[in-house]
Amino acid sequence: LPNRFAINEVPLAFISPSTLGHYHQAAISTDAPGCAAQGSKETINLSLYDFRKVLERNGTIVDAAITTLLCNGLVNPQSMGVGGGFLMVYYKASEKKAYTLDARETAPSAASPNMFDGKNPIERILGPLSIAVPSELRGYYAAWKKFGRLRWADLFQDAIKMCREGTPITPIVDRMLAIYGAKIPVGSRIWKLFYNEAKGRLKKRGELLIRPELGGFLERVAANPEGLINGELLAEMRADLAEVQSIISLQDLIDYEPLWRKPLEIPLRTWDHKSPNLRLVTTPPPSSGVLIGLALNTLASYNYTSKEGLFNGDGVLYYHRLAEVFKFIFAKRSFLTDECCMNAEEKEFLRKMMTLPGADEIAANITDTGTHNLSFYGSIFSSMADVGTSHVSIIGPEGDGLSITSTINTPFGSGIVGSRTGILFNNEMHDFSIAGTTNFFGLPSSPAHLIRPGGRPFSSMAPIIVTDTANGTLRLVIGASGGTQIITAIVQVLIKHILSFAAYANLYLGMNVKAAIDFIRIHHQLIPETLRYEKNLPSFILQGLKDLGHKISEKDLASAVQGIEVANLPCLGHSEHRCLLANADHRKGGDHDGF
Repeated sequence: LPNRFAINEVPLAFISPSTLGHYHQAAISTDAPGCAAQGSKETINLSLYDFRKVLERNGTIVDAAITTLLCNGLVNPQSMGVGGGFLMVYYKASEKKAYTLDARETAPSAASPNMFDGKNPIERILGPLSIAVPSELRGYYAAWKKFGRLRWADLFQDAIKMCREGTPITPIVDRMLAIYGAKIPVGSRIWKLFYNEAKGRLKKRGELLIRPELGGFLERVAANPEGLINGELLAEMRADLAEVQSIISLQDLIDYEPLWRKPLEIPLRTWDHKSPNLRLVTTPPPSSGVLIGLALNTLASYNYTSKEGLFNGDGVLYYHRLAEVFKFIFAKRSFLTDECCMNAEEKEFLRKMMTLPGADEIAANITDTGTHNLSFYGSIFSSMADVGTSHVSIIGPEGDGLSITSTINTPFGSGIVGSRTGILFNNEMHDFSIAGTTNFFGLPSSPAHLIRPGGRPFSSMAPIIVTDTANGTLRLVIGASGGTQIITAIVQVLIKHILSFAAYANLYLGMNVKAAIDFIRIHHQLIPETLRYEKNLPSFILQGLKDLGHKISEKDLASAVQGIEVANLPCLGHSEHRCLLANADHRKGGDHDGF
Protein backbone atom coordinates (compact mmCIF):
# COMPACT_ATOMS: atom_id res chain seq x y z
CA LEU A 1 0.00 0.00 0.00
CA PRO A 2 1.23 3.56 -0.65
CA ASN A 3 2.66 5.29 2.41
CA ARG A 4 1.95 8.90 1.57
CA PHE A 5 -0.79 11.11 0.17
CA ALA A 6 -1.06 12.06 -3.45
CA ILE A 7 -0.15 15.70 -3.85
CA ASN A 8 -3.75 16.77 -4.55
CA GLU A 9 -5.34 14.93 -1.62
CA VAL A 10 -6.77 16.59 1.48
CA PRO A 11 -5.48 15.27 4.81
CA LEU A 12 -7.82 13.31 7.08
CA ALA A 13 -7.38 15.85 9.85
CA PHE A 14 -8.56 19.35 9.08
CA ILE A 15 -9.70 22.44 10.92
CA SER A 16 -13.45 23.08 10.64
CA PRO A 17 -15.19 26.42 11.26
CA SER A 18 -16.17 25.25 14.76
CA THR A 19 -14.20 26.61 17.71
CA LEU A 20 -12.51 24.98 20.69
CA GLY A 21 -13.78 26.66 23.84
CA HIS A 22 -11.51 27.02 26.87
CA TYR A 23 -13.31 27.36 30.20
CA HIS A 24 -12.13 27.01 33.78
CA GLN A 25 -15.21 26.31 35.89
CA ALA A 26 -18.13 25.23 33.71
CA ALA A 27 -18.94 24.49 30.07
CA ILE A 28 -21.83 23.45 27.85
CA SER A 29 -22.00 22.12 24.28
CA THR A 30 -25.24 21.82 22.33
CA ASP A 31 -26.23 21.16 18.73
CA ALA A 32 -28.71 24.06 18.56
CA PRO A 33 -27.17 27.46 17.69
CA GLY A 34 -27.78 30.10 20.33
CA CYS A 35 -28.97 27.69 23.03
CA ALA A 36 -25.65 27.59 24.90
CA ALA A 37 -24.87 31.29 25.01
CA GLN A 38 -26.91 34.47 24.97
CA GLY A 39 -28.40 34.82 21.54
CA SER A 40 -26.94 35.09 18.08
CA LYS A 41 -28.22 36.43 14.82
CA GLU A 42 -29.88 33.04 14.30
CA THR A 43 -31.81 33.15 17.59
CA ILE A 44 -33.56 35.63 19.83
CA ASN A 45 -32.04 37.12 22.97
CA LEU A 46 -31.95 34.21 25.44
CA SER A 47 -31.55 35.66 28.93
CA LEU A 48 -32.30 32.58 31.03
CA TYR A 49 -30.86 30.30 28.38
CA ASP A 50 -27.51 31.94 28.90
CA PHE A 51 -25.73 29.02 30.57
CA ARG A 52 -23.71 31.30 32.79
CA LYS A 53 -26.76 33.11 34.11
CA VAL A 54 -28.50 29.89 35.10
CA LEU A 55 -25.51 28.84 37.19
CA GLU A 56 -24.87 32.33 38.55
CA ARG A 57 -28.41 32.28 39.94
CA ASN A 58 -27.35 29.18 41.92
CA GLY A 59 -28.94 26.81 39.45
CA THR A 60 -27.61 23.30 38.93
CA ILE A 61 -26.49 21.79 35.65
CA VAL A 62 -29.82 19.94 35.61
CA ASP A 63 -31.59 23.31 35.68
CA ALA A 64 -29.32 24.42 32.85
CA ALA A 65 -30.02 21.25 30.87
CA ILE A 66 -33.79 21.72 31.08
CA THR A 67 -33.65 25.34 29.89
CA THR A 68 -31.25 24.38 27.11
CA LEU A 69 -33.39 21.47 25.91
CA LEU A 70 -36.49 23.67 25.87
CA CYS A 71 -34.50 26.04 23.69
CA ASN A 72 -33.21 23.21 21.49
CA GLY A 73 -36.75 22.00 20.86
CA LEU A 74 -37.76 25.41 19.58
CA VAL A 75 -34.62 26.09 17.54
CA ASN A 76 -34.43 22.54 16.11
CA PRO A 77 -38.07 21.38 16.15
CA GLN A 78 -37.33 18.76 13.49
CA SER A 79 -35.11 16.88 15.97
CA MET A 80 -36.63 17.13 19.43
CA GLY A 81 -39.24 18.83 21.59
CA VAL A 82 -41.68 18.28 24.43
CA GLY A 83 -43.55 15.76 22.27
CA GLY A 84 -40.63 13.32 22.49
CA GLY A 85 -38.42 11.72 25.13
CA PHE A 86 -34.80 11.49 26.32
CA LEU A 87 -32.02 9.52 28.03
CA MET A 88 -29.69 11.14 30.59
CA VAL A 89 -26.51 10.38 32.54
CA TYR A 90 -25.72 12.64 35.50
CA TYR A 91 -22.46 12.38 37.46
CA LYS A 92 -22.46 13.94 40.94
CA ALA A 93 -18.86 14.62 41.84
CA SER A 94 -19.41 15.07 45.59
CA GLU A 95 -20.82 11.54 45.76
CA LYS A 96 -18.56 10.10 43.04
CA LYS A 97 -21.72 8.48 41.79
CA ALA A 98 -23.59 8.38 38.48
CA TYR A 99 -27.36 8.46 37.95
CA THR A 100 -29.21 7.59 34.76
CA LEU A 101 -32.73 8.68 33.87
CA ASP A 102 -34.74 6.86 31.21
CA ALA A 103 -37.45 9.18 29.93
CA ARG A 104 -37.86 7.22 26.69
CA GLU A 105 -41.37 7.10 25.21
CA THR A 106 -43.47 3.93 25.61
CA ALA A 107 -45.89 2.02 23.41
CA PRO A 108 -49.57 2.68 24.30
CA SER A 109 -51.48 0.03 26.25
CA ALA A 110 -53.61 -0.61 23.13
CA ALA A 111 -50.55 -1.29 20.99
CA SER A 112 -49.80 -4.80 19.73
CA PRO A 113 -47.15 -6.55 17.60
CA ASN A 114 -49.60 -6.73 14.68
CA MET A 115 -51.12 -3.25 15.00
CA PHE A 116 -49.77 -2.23 11.58
CA ASP A 117 -51.02 -5.33 9.76
CA GLY A 118 -52.88 -4.30 6.61
CA LYS A 119 -51.91 -0.66 7.09
CA ASN A 120 -50.14 1.57 4.62
CA PRO A 121 -46.41 1.42 5.56
CA ILE A 122 -46.36 5.22 5.79
CA GLU A 123 -48.57 4.98 8.91
CA ARG A 124 -45.58 3.68 10.85
CA ILE A 125 -43.77 6.95 10.16
CA LEU A 126 -46.49 9.61 9.84
CA GLY A 127 -49.85 9.98 11.51
CA PRO A 128 -51.51 9.02 14.81
CA LEU A 129 -50.47 5.36 14.98
CA SER A 130 -46.80 6.34 14.84
CA ILE A 131 -47.02 8.28 18.13
CA ALA A 132 -45.68 6.71 21.34
CA VAL A 133 -46.55 8.06 24.79
CA PRO A 134 -44.73 11.46 25.05
CA SER A 135 -42.37 11.59 28.03
CA GLU A 136 -40.10 14.62 27.69
CA LEU A 137 -41.86 16.85 30.22
CA ARG A 138 -42.33 14.07 32.76
CA GLY A 139 -38.60 13.41 32.45
CA TYR A 140 -37.74 17.08 33.01
CA TYR A 141 -39.90 17.13 36.14
CA ALA A 142 -38.33 13.95 37.53
CA ALA A 143 -34.81 15.30 36.93
CA TRP A 144 -35.67 18.68 38.45
CA LYS A 145 -37.27 17.17 41.57
CA LYS A 146 -34.11 15.16 42.26
CA PHE A 147 -31.37 17.57 41.20
CA GLY A 148 -32.89 20.98 40.38
CA ARG A 149 -32.44 24.10 42.49
CA LEU A 150 -34.09 27.02 40.68
CA ARG A 151 -37.87 27.47 40.75
CA TRP A 152 -39.52 25.16 38.21
CA ALA A 153 -41.46 28.04 36.67
CA ASP A 154 -38.26 30.04 36.08
CA LEU A 155 -36.95 27.36 33.74
CA PHE A 156 -39.81 27.95 31.28
CA GLN A 157 -40.02 31.73 31.01
CA ASP A 158 -37.77 32.20 28.00
CA ALA A 159 -39.24 29.19 26.20
CA ILE A 160 -42.65 30.81 26.56
CA LYS A 161 -41.25 34.09 25.24
CA MET A 162 -39.57 32.33 22.30
CA CYS A 163 -42.85 30.61 21.39
CA ARG A 164 -44.74 33.87 21.30
CA GLU A 165 -42.15 36.17 19.75
CA GLY A 166 -40.75 33.56 17.39
CA THR A 167 -37.42 31.91 16.65
CA PRO A 168 -35.68 32.41 13.28
CA ILE A 169 -35.46 29.39 10.99
CA THR A 170 -31.88 28.10 11.28
CA PRO A 171 -29.80 26.71 8.41
CA ILE A 172 -30.41 23.11 9.52
CA VAL A 173 -34.20 23.62 9.74
CA ASP A 174 -34.13 25.34 6.37
CA ARG A 175 -32.32 22.33 4.92
CA MET A 176 -34.77 19.87 6.51
CA LEU A 177 -37.75 21.79 5.15
CA ALA A 178 -36.17 21.73 1.69
CA ILE A 179 -35.86 17.93 1.94
CA TYR A 180 -39.14 17.04 3.65
CA GLY A 181 -41.37 20.05 2.91
CA ALA A 182 -43.00 18.49 -0.14
CA LYS A 183 -44.26 15.64 2.06
CA ILE A 184 -46.08 17.93 4.50
CA PRO A 185 -49.84 17.78 3.82
CA VAL A 186 -51.09 21.15 2.63
CA GLY A 187 -53.46 22.71 5.16
CA SER A 188 -52.33 20.52 8.09
CA ARG A 189 -51.32 22.15 11.38
CA ILE A 190 -47.66 21.43 10.80
CA TRP A 191 -47.97 22.94 7.31
CA LYS A 192 -49.50 26.08 8.81
CA LEU A 193 -46.71 26.20 11.39
CA PHE A 194 -43.99 26.34 8.74
CA TYR A 195 -45.92 28.15 5.98
CA ASN A 196 -45.25 31.78 5.05
CA GLU A 197 -48.66 32.99 3.87
CA ALA A 198 -47.39 36.34 2.66
CA LYS A 199 -44.90 34.69 0.30
CA GLY A 200 -46.95 31.60 -0.52
CA ARG A 201 -44.25 29.06 0.41
CA LEU A 202 -42.64 27.28 3.33
CA LYS A 203 -40.56 29.50 5.56
CA LYS A 204 -36.87 29.97 4.86
CA ARG A 205 -33.78 30.77 6.86
CA GLY A 206 -34.19 33.80 9.11
CA GLU A 207 -38.01 33.90 8.96
CA LEU A 208 -39.78 33.55 12.30
CA LEU A 209 -41.36 30.37 13.60
CA ILE A 210 -44.11 31.40 16.04
CA ARG A 211 -45.87 28.86 18.29
CA PRO A 212 -48.48 30.59 20.49
CA GLU A 213 -50.41 27.41 21.42
CA LEU A 214 -47.22 25.74 22.64
CA GLY A 215 -46.29 28.87 24.56
CA GLY A 216 -49.66 28.80 26.34
CA PHE A 217 -49.29 25.12 27.19
CA LEU A 218 -45.75 25.62 28.55
CA GLU A 219 -47.06 28.50 30.67
CA ARG A 220 -49.60 26.11 32.22
CA VAL A 221 -46.88 23.48 32.74
CA ALA A 222 -44.69 26.08 34.46
CA ALA A 223 -47.49 27.03 36.82
CA ASN A 224 -48.72 23.51 37.59
CA PRO A 225 -46.11 20.75 37.11
CA GLU A 226 -48.18 18.30 39.16
CA GLY A 227 -50.69 18.52 36.33
CA LEU A 228 -48.25 16.34 34.40
CA ILE A 229 -48.91 13.60 36.96
CA ASN A 230 -52.51 14.00 38.13
CA GLY A 231 -53.91 14.40 34.63
CA GLU A 232 -54.96 18.06 34.59
CA LEU A 233 -52.47 19.00 31.88
CA LEU A 234 -52.37 15.54 30.38
CA ALA A 235 -56.07 15.83 29.57
CA GLU A 236 -55.19 18.61 27.11
CA MET A 237 -52.59 16.40 25.49
CA ARG A 238 -55.05 13.51 25.34
CA ALA A 239 -57.68 15.74 23.69
CA ASP A 240 -55.15 16.64 20.98
CA LEU A 241 -54.32 12.97 20.46
CA ALA A 242 -57.98 11.89 20.43
CA GLU A 243 -58.73 14.53 17.83
CA VAL A 244 -56.39 12.80 15.38
CA GLN A 245 -57.53 9.29 16.46
CA SER A 246 -54.37 8.25 18.31
CA ILE A 247 -54.71 5.07 20.40
CA ILE A 248 -52.91 6.73 23.35
CA SER A 249 -55.33 6.98 26.28
CA LEU A 250 -55.39 9.43 29.17
CA GLN A 251 -54.46 6.53 31.44
CA ASP A 252 -51.38 5.85 29.29
CA LEU A 253 -50.25 9.43 29.90
CA ILE A 254 -50.98 9.26 33.64
CA ASP A 255 -49.32 5.85 34.08
CA TYR A 256 -46.09 6.84 32.36
CA GLU A 257 -43.09 6.85 34.73
CA PRO A 258 -39.54 8.04 34.01
CA LEU A 259 -37.14 5.40 35.35
CA TRP A 260 -34.03 6.02 37.44
CA ARG A 261 -31.90 3.07 36.39
CA LYS A 262 -28.56 1.72 37.57
CA PRO A 263 -25.92 3.04 35.14
CA LEU A 264 -23.71 0.76 33.08
CA GLU A 265 -20.05 1.23 34.07
CA ILE A 266 -17.57 -0.19 31.56
CA PRO A 267 -13.79 -0.30 32.25
CA LEU A 268 -11.87 1.03 29.25
CA ARG A 269 -8.76 -0.78 28.07
CA THR A 270 -5.57 1.24 27.51
CA TRP A 271 -3.29 0.73 24.53
CA ASP A 272 -0.51 -0.71 26.68
CA HIS A 273 -3.01 -3.28 28.06
CA LYS A 274 -2.38 -2.25 31.66
CA SER A 275 -5.25 -2.24 34.14
CA PRO A 276 -8.02 0.12 32.98
CA ASN A 277 -7.86 3.53 34.63
CA LEU A 278 -10.90 5.00 32.92
CA ARG A 279 -14.53 4.04 33.16
CA LEU A 280 -17.25 4.73 30.59
CA VAL A 281 -20.60 5.43 32.26
CA THR A 282 -23.78 5.26 30.20
CA THR A 283 -27.47 4.44 30.23
CA PRO A 284 -28.54 0.78 30.01
CA PRO A 285 -30.66 -0.56 27.13
CA PRO A 286 -32.83 0.65 25.41
CA SER A 287 -29.75 2.90 25.02
CA SER A 288 -26.86 1.85 22.75
CA GLY A 289 -24.15 3.06 25.14
CA VAL A 290 -22.91 -0.47 25.84
CA LEU A 291 -22.08 -0.91 22.14
CA ILE A 292 -19.70 2.06 22.29
CA GLY A 293 -17.81 0.62 25.26
CA LEU A 294 -17.56 -2.72 23.49
CA ALA A 295 -16.25 -1.13 20.28
CA LEU A 296 -13.64 0.94 22.15
CA ASN A 297 -12.30 -2.06 24.06
CA THR A 298 -12.13 -4.09 20.85
CA LEU A 299 -10.22 -1.39 18.96
CA ALA A 300 -7.89 -0.83 21.93
CA SER A 301 -6.68 -4.40 21.54
CA TYR A 302 -4.76 -3.14 18.50
CA ASN A 303 -1.65 -1.11 19.18
CA TYR A 304 -2.49 2.22 17.54
CA THR A 305 -0.23 4.37 19.67
CA SER A 306 0.05 7.24 17.22
CA LYS A 307 -2.25 9.13 14.91
CA GLU A 308 0.57 9.05 12.35
CA GLY A 309 -0.58 5.54 11.44
CA LEU A 310 -3.71 7.03 9.92
CA PHE A 311 -1.66 9.01 7.39
CA ASN A 312 0.13 6.09 5.76
CA GLY A 313 -0.60 2.52 4.72
CA ASP A 314 -1.74 1.64 8.24
CA GLY A 315 -4.78 3.81 7.58
CA VAL A 316 -6.35 1.17 5.35
CA LEU A 317 -6.07 -1.49 8.04
CA TYR A 318 -7.33 0.94 10.68
CA TYR A 319 -10.48 1.77 8.72
CA HIS A 320 -10.99 -1.87 7.76
CA ARG A 321 -10.85 -2.97 11.40
CA LEU A 322 -13.07 -0.07 12.38
CA ALA A 323 -15.72 -1.08 9.84
CA GLU A 324 -15.53 -4.72 10.93
CA VAL A 325 -15.99 -3.74 14.58
CA PHE A 326 -19.03 -1.69 13.60
CA LYS A 327 -20.54 -4.71 11.83
CA PHE A 328 -20.09 -6.90 14.90
CA ILE A 329 -21.60 -4.40 17.33
CA PHE A 330 -24.60 -3.72 15.08
CA ALA A 331 -25.17 -7.46 14.88
CA LYS A 332 -25.26 -7.54 18.69
CA ARG A 333 -27.56 -4.50 18.70
CA SER A 334 -30.29 -6.55 17.05
CA PHE A 335 -30.40 -8.86 20.10
CA LEU A 336 -30.51 -6.15 22.77
CA THR A 337 -33.80 -5.16 24.36
CA ASP A 338 -35.09 -3.00 27.22
CA GLU A 339 -33.09 -3.94 30.32
CA CYS A 340 -36.26 -4.09 32.43
CA CYS A 341 -37.59 -7.04 30.45
CA MET A 342 -34.43 -9.12 29.91
CA ASN A 343 -34.40 -12.81 30.79
CA ALA A 344 -31.34 -14.46 32.38
CA GLU A 345 -29.73 -15.25 29.02
CA GLU A 346 -30.18 -11.69 27.76
CA LYS A 347 -28.74 -10.27 30.99
CA GLU A 348 -25.67 -12.46 30.59
CA PHE A 349 -25.38 -11.32 26.95
CA LEU A 350 -25.37 -7.69 28.16
CA ARG A 351 -22.88 -8.39 30.97
CA LYS A 352 -20.40 -10.05 28.61
CA MET A 353 -20.49 -7.06 26.27
CA MET A 354 -19.16 -4.92 29.14
CA THR A 355 -16.07 -7.08 29.68
CA LEU A 356 -12.63 -7.17 28.06
CA PRO A 357 -13.02 -10.88 27.17
CA GLY A 358 -16.20 -9.94 25.30
CA ALA A 359 -14.19 -7.41 23.28
CA ASP A 360 -11.37 -9.91 22.73
CA GLU A 361 -13.85 -12.35 21.23
CA ILE A 362 -14.75 -9.82 18.54
CA ALA A 363 -11.12 -8.92 17.84
CA ALA A 364 -10.27 -12.61 17.42
CA ASN A 365 -12.90 -12.91 14.69
CA ILE A 366 -11.79 -9.90 12.65
CA THR A 367 -9.91 -10.90 9.52
CA ASP A 368 -7.34 -8.37 8.34
CA THR A 369 -7.40 -9.74 4.80
CA GLY A 370 -11.08 -9.38 3.93
CA THR A 371 -14.76 -9.14 4.83
CA HIS A 372 -17.47 -11.77 5.35
CA ASN A 373 -21.15 -12.46 4.68
CA LEU A 374 -23.82 -11.16 7.02
CA SER A 375 -24.27 -14.30 9.09
CA PHE A 376 -20.55 -14.33 10.03
CA TYR A 377 -21.09 -11.25 12.20
CA GLY A 378 -23.73 -12.98 14.32
CA SER A 379 -27.08 -11.68 13.10
CA ILE A 380 -29.47 -12.15 10.21
CA PHE A 381 -32.01 -9.74 11.70
CA SER A 382 -32.63 -6.16 10.68
CA SER A 383 -33.03 -3.34 13.19
CA MET A 384 -34.96 -0.14 12.71
CA ALA A 385 -32.64 2.71 11.70
CA ASP A 386 -33.66 5.55 14.01
CA VAL A 387 -32.66 9.06 12.98
CA GLY A 388 -32.80 12.62 14.25
CA THR A 389 -32.15 13.54 17.92
CA SER A 390 -30.46 16.41 19.74
CA HIS A 391 -27.72 16.32 22.38
CA VAL A 392 -26.42 18.49 25.24
CA SER A 393 -23.18 17.97 27.21
CA ILE A 394 -22.48 19.95 30.40
CA ILE A 395 -19.77 20.16 33.09
CA GLY A 396 -20.54 22.31 36.13
CA PRO A 397 -18.40 24.29 38.60
CA GLU A 398 -18.78 21.61 41.27
CA GLY A 399 -17.25 19.00 38.98
CA ASP A 400 -20.60 17.43 38.05
CA GLY A 401 -21.26 16.26 34.51
CA LEU A 402 -24.41 15.70 32.49
CA SER A 403 -24.95 14.05 29.12
CA ILE A 404 -28.47 14.06 27.70
CA THR A 405 -29.89 13.04 24.32
CA SER A 406 -33.47 13.81 23.28
CA THR A 407 -35.54 12.96 20.21
CA ILE A 408 -38.89 12.92 18.42
CA ASN A 409 -37.34 10.32 16.06
CA THR A 410 -37.44 11.03 12.31
CA PRO A 411 -37.39 14.66 11.09
CA PHE A 412 -40.57 16.41 12.28
CA GLY A 413 -41.73 13.26 14.09
CA SER A 414 -45.27 12.11 13.34
CA GLY A 415 -46.05 15.35 11.52
CA ILE A 416 -48.96 15.95 13.94
CA VAL A 417 -49.23 19.22 15.88
CA GLY A 418 -51.79 19.45 18.69
CA SER A 419 -54.44 22.14 18.26
CA ARG A 420 -54.61 22.87 22.01
CA THR A 421 -51.04 22.29 23.19
CA GLY A 422 -49.10 23.12 20.01
CA ILE A 423 -46.97 20.04 20.64
CA LEU A 424 -45.26 18.39 17.66
CA PHE A 425 -45.63 14.70 18.55
CA ASN A 426 -43.01 12.01 18.10
CA ASN A 427 -43.16 8.96 15.82
CA GLU A 428 -41.25 6.56 18.11
CA MET A 429 -43.51 3.59 17.23
CA HIS A 430 -41.42 3.44 14.06
CA ASP A 431 -38.44 2.39 16.23
CA PHE A 432 -40.12 -0.95 16.99
CA SER A 433 -39.80 -3.90 14.63
CA ILE A 434 -42.90 -5.35 13.00
CA ALA A 435 -43.56 -9.08 13.38
CA GLY A 436 -43.59 -11.16 10.21
CA THR A 437 -42.09 -8.48 8.00
CA THR A 438 -38.82 -8.14 6.19
CA ASN A 439 -36.90 -5.02 5.35
CA PHE A 440 -35.79 -3.76 1.94
CA PHE A 441 -32.92 -6.27 1.97
CA GLY A 442 -35.19 -9.26 2.66
CA LEU A 443 -34.06 -9.73 6.27
CA PRO A 444 -36.58 -10.51 9.04
CA SER A 445 -37.29 -8.05 11.85
CA SER A 446 -35.47 -8.57 15.14
CA PRO A 447 -37.67 -10.43 17.68
CA ALA A 448 -36.01 -8.40 20.45
CA HIS A 449 -37.49 -5.16 19.11
CA LEU A 450 -41.14 -6.08 18.57
CA ILE A 451 -43.98 -3.87 19.80
CA ARG A 452 -45.05 -4.56 23.39
CA PRO A 453 -47.64 -2.48 25.32
CA GLY A 454 -45.70 -0.24 27.70
CA GLY A 455 -42.41 -1.20 26.03
CA ARG A 456 -39.65 1.29 25.29
CA PRO A 457 -38.26 1.03 21.75
CA PHE A 458 -34.55 0.38 21.36
CA SER A 459 -32.55 3.49 20.53
CA SER A 460 -29.17 4.53 19.15
CA MET A 461 -29.02 7.31 21.74
CA ALA A 462 -25.92 6.95 23.92
CA PRO A 463 -25.23 9.70 26.46
CA ILE A 464 -21.77 9.06 27.95
CA ILE A 465 -19.57 10.25 30.79
CA VAL A 466 -15.97 9.08 31.33
CA THR A 467 -14.47 9.07 34.84
CA ASP A 468 -11.12 8.26 36.44
CA THR A 469 -11.36 4.93 38.28
CA ALA A 470 -8.55 5.91 40.70
CA ASN A 471 -10.10 9.05 42.17
CA GLY A 472 -13.59 9.22 40.71
CA THR A 473 -13.06 12.56 38.97
CA LEU A 474 -14.80 13.51 35.75
CA ARG A 475 -12.73 13.36 32.57
CA LEU A 476 -15.14 13.68 29.64
CA VAL A 477 -18.79 14.31 28.79
CA ILE A 478 -19.91 13.35 25.29
CA GLY A 479 -22.91 12.39 23.20
CA ALA A 480 -24.31 12.87 19.72
CA SER A 481 -27.33 13.23 17.49
CA GLY A 482 -27.90 11.46 14.20
CA GLY A 483 -29.72 8.13 14.67
CA THR A 484 -27.63 5.00 14.07
CA GLN A 485 -24.67 7.22 13.19
CA ILE A 486 -24.59 8.29 16.86
CA ILE A 487 -22.88 5.01 17.71
CA THR A 488 -20.18 5.08 15.05
CA ALA A 489 -19.53 8.82 15.47
CA ILE A 490 -18.91 8.63 19.22
CA VAL A 491 -16.66 5.60 18.83
CA GLN A 492 -14.51 7.41 16.26
CA VAL A 493 -14.27 10.56 18.36
CA LEU A 494 -13.30 8.65 21.49
CA ILE A 495 -10.79 6.41 19.75
CA LYS A 496 -9.00 9.48 18.36
CA HIS A 497 -9.22 11.50 21.54
CA ILE A 498 -6.86 11.61 24.50
CA LEU A 499 -7.66 13.22 27.82
CA SER A 500 -4.76 15.57 28.32
CA PHE A 501 -3.60 14.11 31.64
CA ALA A 502 -0.14 12.55 31.47
CA ALA A 503 -1.44 9.36 33.08
CA TYR A 504 -3.38 8.65 29.91
CA ALA A 505 -0.53 9.13 27.45
CA ASN A 506 -1.02 5.63 26.10
CA LEU A 507 -4.75 5.90 25.56
CA TYR A 508 -6.13 6.40 22.06
CA LEU A 509 -4.66 8.64 19.39
CA GLY A 510 -3.78 11.89 21.12
CA MET A 511 -6.24 14.47 19.69
CA ASN A 512 -8.09 17.12 21.64
CA VAL A 513 -11.87 17.00 21.54
CA LYS A 514 -12.23 19.40 18.60
CA ALA A 515 -9.65 17.65 16.43
CA ALA A 516 -11.28 14.30 17.17
CA ILE A 517 -14.76 15.63 16.33
CA ASP A 518 -13.53 17.32 13.12
CA PHE A 519 -11.80 14.18 11.83
CA ILE A 520 -13.28 12.53 8.72
CA ARG A 521 -15.61 9.64 9.62
CA ILE A 522 -16.96 6.45 8.18
CA HIS A 523 -20.17 4.59 9.03
CA HIS A 524 -21.21 0.94 8.74
CA GLN A 525 -24.27 -0.58 10.40
CA LEU A 526 -24.01 -4.08 8.88
CA ILE A 527 -27.30 -3.67 6.98
CA PRO A 528 -27.16 -2.28 4.31
CA GLU A 529 -23.81 -3.84 3.43
CA THR A 530 -22.23 -0.52 2.51
CA LEU A 531 -19.41 1.42 4.14
CA ARG A 532 -20.29 5.10 3.96
CA TYR A 533 -17.56 7.71 4.17
CA GLU A 534 -17.26 11.48 4.25
CA LYS A 535 -15.62 13.25 1.35
CA ASN A 536 -11.85 13.75 1.35
CA LEU A 537 -11.06 10.29 2.67
CA PRO A 538 -7.82 9.67 0.73
CA SER A 539 -8.04 7.61 -2.44
CA PHE A 540 -5.43 5.08 -1.30
CA ILE A 541 -7.63 4.26 1.70
CA LEU A 542 -10.74 3.97 -0.46
CA GLN A 543 -8.97 1.68 -2.91
CA GLY A 544 -7.53 -0.38 -0.08
CA LEU A 545 -10.98 -0.85 1.45
CA LYS A 546 -12.42 -1.92 -1.90
CA ASP A 547 -9.56 -4.38 -2.35
CA LEU A 548 -10.49 -5.90 1.02
CA GLY A 549 -14.06 -6.46 -0.18
CA HIS A 550 -15.91 -3.43 1.18
CA LYS A 551 -18.71 -1.83 -0.81
CA ILE A 552 -18.19 1.89 -0.33
CA SER A 553 -20.26 5.02 -0.93
CA GLU A 554 -19.52 8.70 -0.27
CA LYS A 555 -22.14 10.36 1.90
CA ASP A 556 -22.45 13.43 4.11
CA LEU A 557 -22.82 11.86 7.53
CA ALA A 558 -25.48 13.48 9.70
CA SER A 559 -24.12 12.71 13.15
CA ALA A 560 -23.13 15.68 15.31
CA VAL A 561 -21.02 15.14 18.44
CA GLN A 562 -21.02 17.44 21.46
CA GLY A 563 -18.01 16.96 23.72
CA ILE A 564 -16.29 18.53 26.74
CA GLU A 565 -12.96 17.22 28.06
CA VAL A 566 -11.26 18.02 31.35
CA ALA A 567 -7.67 18.78 30.33
CA ASN A 568 -4.60 18.94 32.57
CA LEU A 569 -3.71 22.43 31.39
CA PRO A 570 -3.59 25.91 32.94
CA CYS A 571 -6.63 27.83 31.78
CA LEU A 572 -7.60 31.48 31.37
CA GLY A 573 -4.90 32.77 33.72
CA HIS A 574 -5.60 30.28 36.52
CA SER A 575 -2.63 28.43 37.99
CA GLU A 576 -4.65 25.26 38.58
CA HIS A 577 -4.12 22.68 35.85
CA ARG A 578 -7.77 22.19 34.95
CA CYS A 579 -9.23 23.42 31.70
CA LEU A 580 -12.56 22.48 30.16
CA LEU A 581 -12.21 22.15 26.38
CA ALA A 582 -15.58 22.23 24.61
CA ASN A 583 -16.58 21.72 21.00
CA ALA A 584 -19.87 21.59 19.11
CA ASP A 585 -19.72 19.57 15.90
CA HIS A 586 -19.51 21.73 12.76
CA ARG A 587 -21.72 19.19 10.95
CA LYS A 588 -24.84 20.61 12.62
CA GLY A 589 -23.67 24.07 13.54
CA GLY A 590 -24.13 23.97 17.32
CA ASP A 591 -22.74 26.15 20.07
CA HIS A 592 -20.71 26.03 23.29
CA ASP A 593 -20.33 28.40 26.21
CA GLY A 594 -18.95 28.54 29.73
CA PHE A 595 -16.86 30.50 32.18
